[in-house]
Parts: sequence; structure tokens; C-alpha cells
Amino acid sequence: MGAYLSFLKQNFRSVLFGWILTFYSSFGQTFFISLYVPFLLRDLEMSKGVFGSYYAAATIIASGFLLRFGHLVDEQRIRTLTSRVILLLLISGALLATAWAPWVLFFALIGLRLGGQGLMTHISLSVMSRHFDADRGKALSLSSLGYSMSEMVLPAVLGAVIAYSHWRAAAGGSLLLLIGLWALLPWFRTERMDVSAEAAAETAAKKGKRKFYREMVATRKFWIIAAPSLGTGFTVTGFFFYQFVMAEEKGWPVELYTAAFTGYGLIRLLFSVYGGTLTDRLSAVRLFPWMLVPVTLGVLAIALGEGLVAAGIFLFGTGITMGLVGVVKTAALAEVYGTASIGRVRSLFSVVAVFSTAVAPMVFGILLDAGVTFEAIAAGCALLLSAGIASASQIGKFRR
Repeated sequence: MGAYLSFLKQNFRSVLFGWILTFYSSFGQTFFISLYVPFLLRDLEMSKGVFGSYYAAATIIASGFLLRFGHLVDEQRIRTLTSRVILLLLISGALLATAWAPWVLFFALIGLRLGGQGLMTHISLSVMSRHFDADRGKALSLSSLGYSMSEMVLPAVLGAVIAYSHWRAAAGGSLLLLIGLWALLPWFRTERMDVSAEAAAETAAKKGKRKFYREMVATRKFWIIAAPSLGTGFTVTGFFFYQFVMAEEKGWPVELYTAAFTGYGLIRLLFSVYGGTLTDRLSAVRLFPWMLVPVTLGVLAIALGEGLVAAGIFLFGTGITMGLVGVVKTAALAEVYGTASIGRVRSLFSVVAVFSTAVAPMVFGILLDAGVTFEAIAAGCALLLSAGIASASQIGKFRR
């Protein structure tokens, strides 16, 4: 803990910037949007499968835009890029709060997924991994705590607003947070984290982005790293998207499950901190294969267990994995690919992760509408995650 305090004292503003971007990425995260799912289904008269298809299509489109614009973190001023993302989230959040038809919701979802889960996360983790070297694990760990904090705070706050007012009031009122972030940007002095003019010009001069991505996809190491991302993103997004539906069907009191979800946020926070220490001590490549084991055990609990105990094991295991993933995966990319073009590298792997989160609600929704149980879905996801673990175990061959 002393090492963290010393590091934070010397780099407080830079790390806080990374933290606040991961916190604000919640505007495009599945857990945030899932708060409004029951009301959107009711007010817009949509089935689970149809809404899941909308969500999947919007996320896939957003991932395409992320691949197109992800390289800008290597070329543009961070403050300018972040301001544009905030504006995108403001417009998209306003569309969500006022959505009067499915097509309006569709455009809102594209903007939220691109700006929140996509670019906010991408800017934060790319800048932290590039700006810090010896203490990369600590920087990524501390900045990733924003995920946990948002998962602990926002469901309770927005849930209370929804309970005492209306879901549209909660969606609209949350936009005040984005306005506050925009006003605070100059304080972070992000110019210290910008790439040099020479490096930016050199990166921008490399026009062959498609060739760059094709060469990456053609390598074995890309798929070894991508497989765990696909399995984790698909599984966690699918269960979180329909978590309250699952709670109702399994007879779990919603208020107790919500409290347990707050515990998930705390576990994720603790392992985000612990993951940073382990990464600096052991290396991300060594930790990479092990980070999927807890969520695999948690999903098996859903498949085989009963009662709130199964829910607790699932949330506990998922919290451990998601706490480690935010630190270990990004640090592993830096160890395998280097940091010169980390924006491009992360954008491609982000597309892989986003794609898995896109198809999950659609596939889960179709299966649930067809009468497939959550237990059967969980068993299939456990097999998918096991394949990801087997793939990740080979990453050590490719460390630079």
C-alpha cells in the first residue's frame, strides 16, 4: 500500500484523469443501460429478443467507429479528443432520456456504446499504459477503479431516482455529470500526457491502418489474446444484461440481489488494486491465463447451484476476473506489442471485446425467448471460458 500512496502522490492528476474516464465509461456500459431495460421494453413495446438485436447492431456499429477513430489517441491532444467524446455522450444520453420510438433508442445506443464503453475506456487505458512504464500496473490498476466505483454508486443512485420519480428523469439527470466533467477537463493538465509532435506526426503519416490491422489479425498471438476477451465479454455482458430477469426467474429478491451487486463492485475494486501490484511484480503475461478462472467458477455456480448462494459465487468470481482484466489485459498488450502504437493495438482488441458484448444480449434474448434456461446457458458459457483459458496459456511465447 505504501508503494501505491507514494506513486499516487507523485502522479495524482494523471491517475485521477484515467480513473474519471473509466468511471464515466459507465454511460455506455451494459450495467448502466440495463437499469432502463425493463422500462424501455414496456414503453416502446419491444420483446427481449428484438431489444437484444437492437443492442447488438448498435454495438457492432459502434465497434466499427472505434476501429476507425481509435488511432486518434496516438495523434491528437487528449483534452480535445476527450471533449469530443463528452459531447457525443451528452447527445446520446439526451436521446435515451427522450426516446419515443425504437429508432431513436437505436441511435442513442450507438452513441452511448461508442462514447462510453468504447472511447472513454480506450483513451484512459491507452494513455495510462503509454505514459507510465515501470509503474504501468499501478497506473492501470488505480485508473481501473473507476469501473468498480461506478458499479457501486450509480445503480443505487439512479435506482432511487427511478423509484421516486421516473426512469427518464434518471437518464436526463445523469447528464449533469458529463457537464461537470467537461468543466473540469482543464484542471487535469492533460498536455503532459500527449504524445510529442514528432511522434504524433510519425504515427499520422502511417496511412496503412487497414494493412496494420490485417497483419495483426493474421498472427497467432492476436487470436491467443483475443479468445479470452471474446469469452469473457460475451458471458459477463449476457448475464448482466438480463440479471434482473434471471433474479425474477430464479426467485431471488431483487433488493438482495442489488445489494449483492454492490458487493461485486467492491470485489472488483479490491482486485483492481491487487492486480496492479501483481502485474508490476510478476508481469501481465504470467497472470493473463489465470484471470478467467474465477468467472468460470462463478458461471458454473449458476449452472449447478441454487438460491442466493449461487448468485453470490457468480458475482464474487466475476468481480475478481473483471478487476484483474482491466489491468492485466492492457498491460499484456503493452508487453507483447510495445507502446509506440498502443492506440491502434488497443482499438483492434477493443473491437473484439465490444463485438462479444454486442452479440451477447441478442443471443441470450433469443435463447430465453425460445425457453432455454439460465442454467443451460451458464453451462455453455463455462465451456466457452474454458477454451479461452486454454488459449491464454500460450501467451508467454510472444512476450517482447
